[in-house]
Amino acid sequence: MKINHLLLAGIAGITLFSCSEKDDVPISKDEVKSISVSLGGITTRASEPTDIITTNVVNVNSVSIYLTDANDNIISTKTVNKDAVTNSDWDKLTDPVKGLKFINIPQSVSKVFIYGNPGSAVANNIVNTKLAEQQGNEVLYYGMDNDLQPIADEPINPTPVLGKTYTAQITIVPIVARLQITSISFKGSGSFNFTRTIDGSDRTATVSWSGFTGNIKGLYMNNFYNVYNNPGTLETLLLNTTFDGHIQDGMWTFDASPTVDAAAYASYAIYNQDGTYGNLPLDLNGKCYAFNFFPGTAIPQLHFDISDVVISGLASTDTEVYNPAVETGGRFINILGFYKDAINTPMTAADFVPGTLYNMAIELIPILDTDLKNVQYNVMVHVTVAPWNEQTIYPGFEQQV
Repeated sequence: MKINHLLLAGIAGITLFSCSEKDDVPISKDEVKSISVSLGGITTRASEPTDIITTNVVNVNSVSIYLTDANDNIISTKTVNKDAVTNSDWDKLTDPVKGLKFINIPQSVSKVFIYGNPGSAVANNIVNTKLAEQQGNEVLYYGMDNDLQPIADEPINPTPVLGKTYTAQITIVPIVARLQITSISFKGSGSFNFTRTIDGSDRTATVSWSGFTGNIKGLYMNNFYNVYNNPGTLETLLLNTTFDGHIQDGMWTFDASPTVDAAAYASYAIYNQDGTYGNLPLDLNGKCYAFNFFPGTAIPQLHFDISDVVISGLASTDTEVYNPAVETGGRFINILGFYKDAINTPMTAADFVPGTLYNMAIELIPILDTDLKNVQYNVMVHVTVAPWNEQTIYPGFEQQV
């Protein structure tokens, strides 16, 4: 039996906003040398902040469609590239009044898979891609419908024919999520509470300071999956437990076989010809530091490599709980934990989902560390390209002892 297909799609953009800053944040008792900031398009080795993606950015420039039977055997495929020609396939595809119809497709069609910006990542309805290929804003989008709606009588535009029509409803979203750092600053003065158990009892000290300045030499993403398969699973977790030896000659390397240099997509640094590192801009001026990642069972971490730290007026109301004298100034500030609201509800790996933007403003405080009767059938595929969902996340600080 012949089946025709109609594809309609709308293109939406992405909006990023900076998040609120948070002032005084309680500190866990289990934490003296590194801070853990609680959460909240890199195409080459990055040294400058990237442009913030806005709503007028059309980031799907081609679409691949796979029609399959119930067992995922491919029945028909089609790729449509973006153009500006009236009544072209792309014009019909992106016009909800026209639509793009596929003719003479067997009635056995059961599922519709849609990929935006498929590139080399998609072949025969199978996805295999690495994180380095999913940077910037033209990332791979994905969606599918395995429950086609009941058939309706033709004629249905465009290309009215005899027979009936199936309808599929699909939304495609990016396969990655994106961490956005919209601002970075050193908090010049303030205080936090620090609790320690002493002799079986919790004791709390208020730690305050009157001055805190420094520079950032590098910004690095850690604890993330490097390979995405569909169908399949995420593969190759890249995790460094010690950072210092993995930051060399402008590279951000991971222990693997062979060694993985992730500097092109997982770090920002200014590496000079003389072997020194320059200071990363703190005045982002409408830009951001952005990291795309594959959400899974791992929660990404970020590390700030800092220098030239100056802390003044560091004091504690109880030196047995927190002794300012042992704070010598560490090299790293580590974003290891994540909060999803202003009251510091900890985020789990399940809170990180594809097609979501996680925005944060960071204020650092001085705690360093696939035809029988010739009956025509049609399939009407309505495709919506979803904008990235935006979430604001709030940074918090923990000190480790």
